[in-house]
Amino acid sequence: MVIVHAKIPTYNLPVWRSLPKLFQSFVYTTLDDKEHEGYKHPNGKVFKSMNFKLRYYGHDLDIYYNALDKEHEKRIAQEILLNGLKLGAIHIASSQVELQRREAIGETIKVGGFVAVGIKDGKMGKNKIYIEPKTDKFQEIIHNNILQKYEALFGEPYVGKLVIKPIHQKPNPKIFHYSQGVIKAWYAIYQIQADKKMLELILDTGMGEKTMQGLGFVEAIIRKEKQTQ
Repeated sequence: MVIVHAKIPTYNLPVWRSLPKLFQSFVYTTLDDKEHEGYKHPNGKVFKSMNFKLRYYGHDLDIYYNALDKEHEKRIAQEILLNGLKLGAIHIASSQVELQRREAIGETIKVGGFVAVGIKDGKMGKNKIYIEPKTDKFQEIIHNNILQKYEALFGEPYVGKLVIKPIHQKPNPKIFHYSQGVIKAWYAIYQIQADKKMLELILDTGMGEKTMQGLGFVEAIIRKEKQTQ
């Protein structure tokens, strides 16, 4: 994982709605065109091989970026170190970058994050209704989505065990913005059983929709549990 801690000199600069799109553009400009185009499943759906989330408060901007190909993480880190973090016209006063290794994982993990799943409203199909993790429809869509992503990125279907179970969900959703769009997602904790390759895919590329728009980023919480024991 690449972790970036940046300083924006103007306090509470009203650009938070633009930040996901600006960082997405920075990533695609730094990496090869293939990462912008994505990886197509036989059904035509396109998936991305990376994921990020942002935290912006006061002068501080924190960015967490994962990629299935760890060379992409190195390239992003090197670009920031050598040429600075460029987010459109936003002036970045300073930035610190670190590469973080993932701890070893077993075949069952707990992860937490804001995962977005939307379905068409059934009328004109122009609007989406975002659904909660505790619903059966959400779980069905997430399960199928991850299987399709695996096949698109690795070029072969997944044949192992895959169980994704929400075990806790916050009652109220959070609103996310990407360009002019509005996305609704609930924070939830999931217990996932799968083989190591699938689990790493989930941790590196996220779950659900909008994974290159600042959503779907899930983090293992096993280490936090160990620290409290």
